[in-house]
Amino acid sequence: MRKRILIAIMILSLLPVLGCEEISRLTQDTTQESTSPNLKILKAVELGSEWEMKQILFDVGADDEVAILLKLSDGDEVDGYFYLEKGEKIDFRITGKTLLLESEVQDRFSFTANQDQGDTYTLAFRNTADDDDKKEKITVVLEVIYPVGGSVYIPVAGE
Repeated sequence: MRKRILIAIMILSLLPVLGCEEISRLTQDTTQESTSPNLKILKAVELGSEWEMKQILFDVGADDEVAILLKLSDGDEVDGYFYLEKGEKIDFRITGKTLLLESEVQDRFSFTANQDQGDTYTLAFRNTADDDDKKEKITVVLEVIYPVGGSVYIPVAGE
């Protein structure tokens, strides 16, 4: 019951800020898993008075995608990195209104929010195992550092 209430609150809090069309646009390339991506927040701390850090562990099933949304103000700086705890390859991209970064390797990333890109950014992780590869889930550890005024929205699926 708590989980459903939390889901409802998160969705309702996004609607006035982004609107239905914006949320649809941000998630148009993502697939909806029938189960939760086994997401766990390993660490969530404030770094001084100006920064927050979240460390998130999640699974990406074969041919699935997990999208983490960041709500930022113009000029906000974001730093982070990710690595694969299980699996060998994942497609990673950061988008605002357009593509900012695309990578297939475990990597560090950094960007500055810009009014031209909007105020919502998507960190998308897609498991694109080749036909020859074993179709297995990939476990990702993501750490993102952003200003205190920013927000991170993580995917939540029902039971």
